[in-house]
Amino acid sequence: MKSTMFSLAPRPSPLAPRQLAAEAASPRDSSLRLTPLAPLFCLLLILAGCPRPESEPRSGSVRLPLEGVTLRLAVVDDPALAAAVVQARGEWNAQTGAELEVTEISEKELERAETLPADAVLCPSFAIGVLAERNLIEPVPENITRGDPWDGIFDLPKLREAAWGKQIVAVPFGSPVFCCYYRADLLEKLGRRPPRTWSEYRELAELLAKNSPLPLGEGPGVRAHWSAAIEPLAPGWAGLTLLARAAPYAKHRDNFSTLFNIETMAPLIAGPPMVHALEELAAAAKLGPDDPFQFDPAKVRAAFWRGECGMAISWPTAAEERVEGRGERGEFGGPAASESGGPAASESGGLAASAASNSARVGFAELPGSRRVFNLSENEWDKRADDDDRRVPLLAVAGRMGVVGKGSPHREAAFQLLLWLSDDRMSPQISALSPATTMFRRSNLDVSGQWVEETVLHAAAAQYGEATLAAFSHEQWLGALRIPGRAEYLAALDEAVAAAVRGEKSAQEALQQAETKWREITKRLGLDRQKAAYRHSVGLE
Repeated sequence: MKSTMFSLAPRPSPLAPRQLAAEAASPRDSSLRLTPLAPLFCLLLILAGCPRPESEPRSGSVRLPLEGVTLRLAVVDDPALAAAVVQARGEWNAQTGAELEVTEISEKELERAETLPADAVLCPSFAIGVLAERNLIEPVPENITRGDPWDGIFDLPKLREAAWGKQIVAVPFGSPVFCCYYRADLLEKLGRRPPRTWSEYRELAELLAKNSPLPLGEGPGVRAHWSAAIEPLAPGWAGLTLLARAAPYAKHRDNFSTLFNIETMAPLIAGPPMVHALEELAAAAKLGPDDPFQFDPAKVRAAFWRGECGMAISWPTAAEERVEGRGERGEFGGPAASESGGPAASESGGLAASAASNSARVGFAELPGSRRVFNLSENEWDKRADDDDRRVPLLAVAGRMGVVGKGSPHREAAFQLLLWLSDDRMSPQISALSPATTMFRRSNLDVSGQWVEETVLHAAAAQYGEATLAAFSHEQWLGALRIPGRAEYLAALDEAVAAAVRGEKSAQEALQQAETKWREITKRLGLDRQKAAYRHSVGLE
């Protein structure tokens, strides 16, 4: 466990230049930064007890609501997020009187802990299920989920991703969903719009493959390969990409069973929805780079900004990743820190400069959906009803959530700390610095430029904000395996994707092999335990 050392001298926020630019562009931005903390202080005063006049210090100063309290906050595998909290520590201390200690820990350390190592923990979104199943975290009090600042959070993060069973157990700090980057200038030339279904995505990829804007060949300044589309198929990401593609095929409005049967815990990954999605993924990979398995979300972004593809699946980030990977994955199965970061400036290159000058415009769209969905109850494909969403977002791909440890002596204060760090005013200064988050509050839409790469134009940044809001407003959703053994289940899916893309096995054969491994994992971890966790993960008791 590594403690973060604090300096008494104030340090400027690394987002300050971008914040000033955003405030100049939007009058609402500056008002956000001046939002009073009165509601927080009133609640803290109630929690701490209003000081009596006779108990006030002889100097006559008013006692702060948490004076004398020391809160401990642990940040899991996210140095950028930890640094941002440290920079906000002085303001929290000055306003509340509480001291704040921040430590950084790894997933492995959190996995081995018998109790949470701090009053509050900022952890990967997908970890909350494991923590809840081990009874290590407190549910969020109802008085918090009934008003500001909770009301300003997008629907799916606060109602689904922060939930376990029927309880809300975490405070959202932003969890990205995959989105589609695209070259708006190229689509206009082809007379096409961003794909709304995966069938349209495939057709558009085929057109882009035949209409490369770059010269191909060898020599200085000549691109050796043009990819119609690039998707994150690196280890730790291929299975997630497959789940994102399969979500609209597998999530029927009448079925809870998607990845597992909720009654028997039998895996469903070798069924028609997943097989169809893997067949489409393998076909699209043939129009991509020569070695598709080297691309995690950060490398996908970097390749797009170098102008090497027409479409890309990833998510935007304003954060620059400077952290080396932490090695072996933990029980929660999160990617190493460096795998989820943003490209360094030196990697962005070509298209970034062109985009900045508007000669090569970029756009953002939700991931495609489907007009068809598999009805597990009837064992047949259905056409989606007119009022049924075609798009189904995959939640808990990455992201960060705040949780409070069971039995913390400062439970109420810890929840207020999490709310303060993630509210309208602070979230652009805290969450936006992490490459594993995205905007998650309605107020974040007003400063969308702080959540995307620096070269993204204002209109495109606003477009990403709209796509994000839409993605988090859908009725249907799929969770990215928030149960124990996540890393092992996803590794089996990674292998299936690799075998199908390389042509070593058909999609059906590859997924049947993965299904066998899923059964073995479930049996080893305990069928009843896994069944209970999976039911909780989809919102059932």
